[in-house]
Amino acid sequence: MLIFSLIYFLLFCYLSHKNFRLAVGIFIILLPAYLIRFNIGSLPTTLLEVSFGALFLVWIIKYAREDWPNILREAKKRPWFTFFFCLFFLSSVVSIFVSDMWYKSLGQWRAYFLEPMLLFVMLVGRKIKPRDLIWFLALSTVSVSVVAIVQKLTGQLFPPSLWDDELNGRVTSFFTTPNAVGLYLAPIVMLSLAVIARNGATKQSHTQTASVAFFSWTMGLLRRPANVGLLAMTFISILAIFFSFSQGAWIALGAGFVVMAFFLGYKKIALITVLSGIIIALAIPQIRSAVLFQDRAGQNRLTLWSHSMTFLTSSPKNFFLGTGIRQYFRKVEKPYYNPVELERLIYPHNSFLNFWTEIGLFGLLSAIGIFVYSFYLAFKIKNRDKILGSALIAVLVVIIVHGLVDVPYFKNDLSMLFWIIVATIFSSFFSSKVFSSDQS
Repeated sequence: MLIFSLIYFLLFCYLSHKNFRLAVGIFIILLPAYLIRFNIGSLPTTLLEVSFGALFLVWIIKYAREDWPNILREAKKRPWFTFFFCLFFLSSVVSIFVSDMWYKSLGQWRAYFLEPMLLFVMLVGRKIKPRDLIWFLALSTVSVSVVAIVQKLTGQLFPPSLWDDELNGRVTSFFTTPNAVGLYLAPIVMLSLAVIARNGATKQSHTQTASVAFFSWTMGLLRRPANVGLLAMTFISILAIFFSFSQGAWIALGAGFVVMAFFLGYKKIALITVLSGIIIALAIPQIRSAVLFQDRAGQNRLTLWSHSMTFLTSSPKNFFLGTGIRQYFRKVEKPYYNPVELERLIYPHNSFLNFWTEIGLFGLLSAIGIFVYSFYLAFKIKNRDKILGSALIAVLVVIIVHGLVDVPYFKNDLSMLFWIIVATIFSSFFSSKVFSSDQS
């Protein structure tokens, strides 16, 4: 394995040297590769981390000196974001030592904080185009979606660790839980929809009927094969999310659609969708119980949140510093643990409590600050490009809504995905013609 890792590392270094943009693209496509785990000596690592190490090494040697003035300039232009970014990072560092097992927390800190935040710095410094980032993310969904659909159709290709689990027809793709499918795919679906909507856009006359306008949009979209491919990738991603039966993902994606429709000017459609959702939630007992947290999953989350708040308010130290990275189960849930009543969960399944317990109160506040500033930039982008800006706002809404009941950050691929999305927002703000190369 050591020889294979070294050969792969050198090949990725060579690719990064010859074509850094393509290497970034392959790295993004390989985000699910964090599941390929092995040791180099006594150091546990993943294929994704080896890829990142090669990418970062080439950037440091070849591009960092050139990019650093750009990074500093942008940091000075956006002092509030810089403040939240640095506070978020420092909070994560402190949380390594809040943990009673800092040597184990260090590995997750590297994967969830150090590497994703360095990737963000590289993407901003290199000024990777937002169109490229969105396409790379869309391509990364293909393997995840295809495996999920094959699982549903054949009942095969499930991870070995789940063979004895009761999935009740839910798909997991490469992951260990069905919810991970929606957590990864849903934000990317919203970004893909921005490109689809933008590429199909044509100049419309005020005299055009709705049917004629829709036909013109469809023809504008289908005139390029790449658009058809993106449409197909988006469709199978939505199909995979549906087969995961992740209610949090469905609601989050629905909220994203509503927000995007609203800001694009389709307010009646947004209102009808919201009202329809409310009626369906009230009419169907299974959905109503899920929305009201009356089913088992909802009750489990209420239990986790209650235990989390009990821990956080038990002492000033816990309130300000949390549990430390990778310590939630041991410090919060273990005293209550009963495998018959609740499975072993390592996060509270709520973004606010996830950040608060893992990296403390200041980590939570800095995460909120990063989200607020990202919203601010997305609204600025909407004033210039309604479709792209609306989609970026919707992406953030998807992450936040899903994060109310799940863990959309604390996983190798999801932490990388989050900072790639923030980089996409930044690069979209810098770029005046995000989709110019897609249009004739």
